[in-house]
Amino acid sequence: MEDSSPDAILSIEDAFYEARMFKAFGADQYPQSVSIADRFELLERIGKGSYGTVFLAQDHELERKVAVKVMPLGDPHVAEREGKLLAQLRHPNIVRIHDHGTKDDYRWLVLELLEGPTLGEWCRGKSTKAILERYLEAGKGLEAAHRHGMAHRDFKPGNVRLDDQGRAVVLDFGLARNLESLQGEAGSPDQVYGTFAYLPPEALRGQRTGEKGDQFSYCVSLWEALSGLNPFALDGRDLEARFHAIQAPPRGGERLPRRVRQALERGMSPLPGDRWPTMGGLLDVLGGASKVRRWPWVLGSIVTVGLLSLNIVYLWSVRERAPVVLPDELPKLELVEALRARDHKEALQALQDSYLEAARQDRETDFISFAVAVATHLEAAAKPVEAAEAWLLVSHLAAKSGDSQLFLSASDKVSALLGRVRAVPSPRSR
Repeated sequence: MEDSSPDAILSIEDAFYEARMFKAFGADQYPQSVSIADRFELLERIGKGSYGTVFLAQDHELERKVAVKVMPLGDPHVAEREGKLLAQLRHPNIVRIHDHGTKDDYRWLVLELLEGPTLGEWCRGKSTKAILERYLEAGKGLEAAHRHGMAHRDFKPGNVRLDDQGRAVVLDFGLARNLESLQGEAGSPDQVYGTFAYLPPEALRGQRTGEKGDQFSYCVSLWEALSGLNPFALDGRDLEARFHAIQAPPRGGERLPRRVRQALERGMSPLPGDRWPTMGGLLDVLGGASKVRRWPWVLGSIVTVGLLSLNIVYLWSVRERAPVVLPDELPKLELVEALRARDHKEALQALQDSYLEAARQDRETDFISFAVAVATHLEAAAKPVEAAEAWLLVSHLAAKSGDSQLFLSASDKVSALLGRVRAVPSPRSR
């Protein structure tokens, strides 16, 4: 059975956003919080990946903060088997998985909470030797997963974080699959999962990827960290152009030490059979290269990874610390019922009416957190037109309040959402 669309909103996400709405509205007759397994209370969304959503959660049994990732269920038997395999992974360079399970239309993983920087963030301004050391640690995590029969399938700088000891830890196993189950599944060119800039060519064709695909993504990530350039960077998501770029020599190679460049070029071979037999073989070569003391190259700027997720975290934090002051005339129940009925156009209209009332009472700046909450809800509900209008209102409010960071973030949201609308072909063009 094919996994469901990663763009579809899951029932647990829907319940979470509704609970946040009800809490913001003061609608006490509705649920104010959502928990998984009657134990892990979802506190806030801290990330949205290619194949799942990550929440900060409170483990009420052990009284600790954890990360909870929810993903489409797919085949429940495969999900259960792979959840057990992931939970069995024990390695200092792999995120610890405390619990897992399935329910309704989703599966979930409870992970240790890592609050250090991503590898992409950490690499900025670091020496080549330091970058290689951290990537060797991340590579050992991938190698350990492969030894246990798991492929990550979405390795990138943003999916590695440093722990409190400064070690690189591979996380976000949302796309991870059991290698045995991958052998029995046929891919589809219409379904390409993962992060486009790091995907191997076989994944771009919709084929299932395994260890060799992880190796390709790892080499692209390390090349980018050392040179400051993605070796196959292209604008947009033109698959044909991407295939041609992968056939050509990777760019920025003059900035890498010869031995490192040669090792990574092999790992980025277009054909999986031309890559290193195992991650271990690649790491042995890179480990030897990291011991060379002097390398004549120029260190370029490092590409920043994960800005979108950071913006999302920022917007939620704004909502948490800003007071929610609602006008007396706000039709709260109408808005609540419109959201519950999935009547998003009516909900947007209620938001706009509420804003006009707030403006009449000179409470526009106090209305910001409320508008952010509704805009986030509409975006999560996959309603780009309504969400864009809501974020446009947020940008207007932010400009009036002098919050330049929120203004830029909201404006970026509007542009991205409208771009998504324009990218959808009309019925006549099909």
